[in-house]
Amino acid sequence: MKYEEQYKIIKELVDHGGNKKRVVLILGISVRQLNRRINQYRSKGKAAFVHGNTGRLPVNV
Repeated sequence: MKYEEQYKIIKELVDHGGNKKRVVLILGISVRQLNRRINQYRSKGKAAFVHGNTGRLPVNV
């Protein structure tokens, strides 16, 4: 389960409400980290779930 799944689950939680503890168990993260993800989702949207180095070449190539 990577970023797309996390995005879908957190989007559902924010849009429709739900139980944070249940989402924490599904994602395997802490409540504190879930709160951070929710804040990122609200500020950046789907872009918050894409890793910062995506599409970059390694330095040693």
